[in-house]
Amino acid sequence: MAGDKRRTEALAEALALPILTQTLAEGQKMPADTQICASHSVSRTVVREAFRILSGKGLIIARPRVGTMVAPRTGWALWDGDILHWLDNHSHASNTADFLDKWLADAMDIRLALEPSFAALAASRATPTANETLQSALRELQHSGSLEAEAAFLAALYDATGNDFAAYPRQLTGWSLRHRQAEAPLADYAKMTAAIAQKDAASARQSAFQALLGSQT
Repeated sequence: MAGDKRRTEALAEALALPILTQTLAEGQKMPADTQICASHSVSRTVVREAFRILSGKGLIIARPRVGTMVAPRTGWALWDGDILHWLDNHSHASNTADFLDKWLADAMDIRLALEPSFAALAASRATPTANETLQSALRELQHSGSLEAEAAFLAALYDATGNDFAAYPRQLTGWSLRHRQAEAPLADYAKMTAAIAQKDAASARQSAFQALLGSQT
């Protein structure tokens, strides 16, 4: 069973890459089960399970009397953790690099749109416990400087908004951090954390914005 699961996950990844890099275009029919079985040395059960995974991530869609097609891009779950992991695994491949650069820029656009607003919300809504958690996460980040600590700090920021939907971008943020070249903007994070504690929404927003701009240099 464990072997089948690994084969299914590996096949899902292999089939996803041509879709994500548009080697297989939207609306194009996926290869037949028999062809996939032969080219990847897997059973039809593994193929069906891999298709189920890709369907759940919005990459493919089954149409009656037509077959399984590449789904429209508008439905792709690009923030999904597996998809981001697959892109990381193939980040140095020539057919992935151009798409990766665009998606990293797109991810930064999303963070620029969200994080300053999250900081302002946190300044307005953060509970004493949320403030303590954020400050503790900042100290850990200042001590270790690790990507894991930075992701935890930003997760604490998102939680401090008091908005359940704010947790959703965490995987995209973590992926963006893994590809950043600059050092963590610790000074701006410290200013933002202080502004949140002081309930200064305008300063918190500005510090979050500066943190993102500084991380691109």
